[in-house]
Amino acid sequence: MNRWQKVGISALLSVAAVLIALACVRHRYPVLFHLSGSCACTDYSEEVEGYTVFNPFRDRSSEASANAFLENVRQGRPLVVAPDFTPADWLHLDHKPIPMEWRLRYRHNQPHHVSLYYQFTRFDDRPYQRWKSEGIAEVVEINGTWKVSSFDVIW
Repeated sequence: MNRWQKVGISALLSVAAVLIALACVRHRYPVLFHLSGSCACTDYSEEVEGYTVFNPFRDRSSEASANAFLENVRQGRPLVVAPDFTPADWLHLDHKPIPMEWRLRYRHNQPHHVSLYYQFTRFDDRPYQRWKSEGIAEVVEINGTWKVSSFDVIW
């Protein structure tokens, strides 16, 4: 076995060890690295404006529930939420579509509760108008199912 084969095997084993370690800590550490943003402009700026490296093996079931909720808001469909959900003032529950996009920027886990921080883009009637904003979706686990318990965006 020549030197380059040994280096290749060592690199492959190192990558495998890192992937196994990430898979083992998937529930405990969904965020591997977070550098907070420097702007304290809104309530969520530190989480949204920062730089985050997510664990690729994290449990995404809470994120999937929040994404389904946000898709329902965007499409104007009825919302599936936790029993104690109180809507934000701007969130119209009359099922009017809200043209928007979102991107997960940070998450904070607690037992049976996940805070998901998003960067939102809302589109107006004119194609050149876009509103950038920040928001949070609080997701709770109820009988093994994740449901949104709180949602707010600062437009």
